[in-house]
Amino acid sequence: MKKTVALILMLCLMLAVPGTAALADGGYRVRVVNEDGSPVEGVTVQFCSDEQCLVGMTDADGVAAFDEPAGSYTVHVLKVPDGYETDAAAYPVPETPDTVVLTLYAAGSAAAEEEDPDVIDVPPLGLYYKTPEALENLKGQVFVDYDFLDDGVLDISVQYLAVSETDMDAYMALYRASEEASVNGEESPADPEHPVWLSGYEILPLYDFVIINDNRGEEELRALLGTFGFDSTAFCTFIEIGSDEDNRFFLIQFAEILEQADELTSRLGGFFDEYETLFRDPSLFRSGLKLSAPAWPTPKKTGDVLSFRTTDLDGNAIDSAEVFSAARITVVNCWATWCGPCRAELPELGKMAKELEEQGCQLVGLCVDAMDDDGAETAVQLLRDANASYLNLRCTEEIEADTSLNAYPTTFFVDSEGRLLADPFEGASPAAYRAMLADCLAKDLP
Repeated sequence: MKKTVALILMLCLMLAVPGTAALADGGYRVRVVNEDGSPVEGVTVQFCSDEQCLVGMTDADGVAAFDEPAGSYTVHVLKVPDGYETDAAAYPVPETPDTVVLTLYAAGSAAAEEEDPDVIDVPPLGLYYKTPEALENLKGQVFVDYDFLDDGVLDISVQYLAVSETDMDAYMALYRASEEASVNGEESPADPEHPVWLSGYEILPLYDFVIINDNRGEEELRALLGTFGFDSTAFCTFIEIGSDEDNRFFLIQFAEILEQADELTSRLGGFFDEYETLFRDPSLFRSGLKLSAPAWPTPKKTGDVLSFRTTDLDGNAIDSAEVFSAARITVVNCWATWCGPCRAELPELGKMAKELEEQGCQLVGLCVDAMDDDGAETAVQLLRDANASYLNLRCTEEIEADTSLNAYPTTFFVDSEGRLLADPFEGASPAAYRAMLADCLAKDLP
């Protein structure tokens, strides 16, 4: 089995990045390209506001024009030419006229790579990575994570896990069992003498790839890192590896780790030898990496509209407009099965859902790790165990993009038209939800 690269996503961004096509005043352009960036002609796309949807077809330059003023829109592909495939998701576009770039994939090729465990492909982050052949059979594991350090500063962190894939799976199974027992107030079933539990695993930093916009450079980036308590003199490398019109890409490595080589070699043996090889030669990892400009997040706030299409946990199609129109207020709770606070509040949310029905309101769950059937099955079981029978949906990457989720649980309060009645609430607190609901009910609702 090939060695995989793990990607833990806490949030995701919208697939809407600046393009290069010239814009007419007050107009949008949707540019459709294939995997190598070449324009694709004859693609039918739909450009939608809350009131209407317009349909256009791409020309020889891969562009469909929509002469619409600044506003809140989504775009999605209705029909693609033979030989291509894409999802049917509706992607948010910038609120001021710009060019939105959508990518089509050759049928059966790159689209299939979405299921390839050796591929990370997150267009909204500007991140594509395919495990190079040289890294397919590592003793340890490479782990990719990301975070927004500031507005317009994205950090993609690459770390080395000094543990085999088999032992890591065993450790995580024990960890999940322990967490589940903790949530239920039970004694941990995990054997504290289990060798994997005792040894755990170590995470060693490899590289940080930082994308910073507004043409800011190394000096601004060092200053920003200083605000987080990082001494920039501790970097052994700080190299600009690329740029575009608005963004600059940097490779950063920490130096201190190699100063502990003797201690780490004694403790980790061959794992540290492998780590040191990767650390000293970033080209081994970079050969499979492609970075491009991300779509910078715009968090939802009071007055914004929440709109999406997804499925419930059983796979039935769901349109948020239909869901929201059925109640005066919908409380949308975004959660994850791996989130302890999220799981802990499920029983209380089950009770709250019944209270809401009596007030002409409703509770809807959006489970962020129920995108596949295995995740959905886990969510169903947790809800059943918690006696929480309210509607739960699969939170897609597009929904994460539109909401700019960065904490779980996050809860939204929307009216029958999907408009936010308050800023999103981060954290698990059914009491706070009830208080916010009371405030929202006091407003003049449509």
